[in-house]
Amino acid sequence: MTPPLTLEQVLARATALPALPQIVARILDMLGDEEANVELLGKHIVSDPAVVVRLLAAANAGAVGSSGRVDSVRQAIMLLGVGRVRDITLATAIIDRFNARPPFDARRLWLHSLGVAICAQDVARSAELNVDVAYTAGLLHDIGQLLLFAVDPAAYARVLTLRDEGDIDIVDAEREQLGVDHARVGGELARLWKLPEAVADAIAAHHVTDESEPENEMADAVHVAEVLSHALNLGGGEGARVPRLSDLSCARMGIDWRRLAAHFPLIEARFIGARIALGL
Repeated sequence: MTPPLTLEQVLARATALPALPQIVARILDMLGDEEANVELLGKHIVSDPAVVVRLLAAANAGAVGSSGRVDSVRQAIMLLGVGRVRDITLATAIIDRFNARPPFDARRLWLHSLGVAICAQDVARSAELNVDVAYTAGLLHDIGQLLLFAVDPAAYARVLTLRDEGDIDIVDAEREQLGVDHARVGGELARLWKLPEAVADAIAAHHVTDESEPENEMADAVHVAEVLSHALNLGGGEGARVPRLSDLSCARMGIDWRRLAAHFPLIEARFIGARIALGL
């Protein structure tokens, strides 16, 4: 058994992960800005070739039947809209940068995270929360898993075995094997990266769904989105353990399930489109 790690010990090893791409910080500075300047957004995007490739692919896939081929970032932004472009840019920059060797299945993590991010947008919209923050928090909600694996691969391999073969929640398995869990680690990592406080708080608290902690509607949104992504089979993988839906989280957000359910086909279509655009 590995001696328990402290949060400070884990964060001291944050250099085991790559640095957060500069384009992510620039895009995050624009979160919630519905009047985001197309020229400025395009200037940020062209600095990252991988993002440009994915963005043009997504734009041309969406331009089937229209005249001409989309061959510039500006055209792509005008066709897809600022919001979707931000989503694709963040997902591409983050997913391409953060990977892991076996037995950690990084593709499974990012498919799941993408599903949660897309669900989080609709959950947040139904609760009148910031949709862009919800997407970012959903996309990064499990980033702490990558750091824990990088810090102690053998111990985290045991966590994955317990998750896949035992009747135990991954957070409990992490605490048992390592002494800390990915939600707390991910929240502090987000702060270390100077991400928006609302994103960091939501990551840290997305597994806390009882009255013992202060109310955090964005964390509630990510929690509900995670359960919803499993229910819609958006990238969770076969045999994935579905978290129990918190009645308290739903009540705090005042979710209208009938209204939200009307969006399920659109959520599924957006997930498929994003998965294709990102090469997942």
